[in-house]
Amino acid sequence: MQLAAVIVIVSLAAGYVLRSAWRTVVGRKAGCGSGCGKCAAPVVPTVPGRISLPLA
Repeated sequence: MQLAAVIVIVSLAAGYVLRSAWRTVVGRKAGCGSGCGKCAAPVVPTVPGRISLPLA
């Protein structure tokens, strides 16, 4: 019974890794819902008279 549980767990883990690798290789189109986080980034208001430092 333990062996069957181990086989199922290892198979699910291998499937997850293969699915993640496939998504990385195939890729997705850019745009909203792509998960990049740029669409939901808040716009930082600038204060007049101040110069912000470049963020790298």
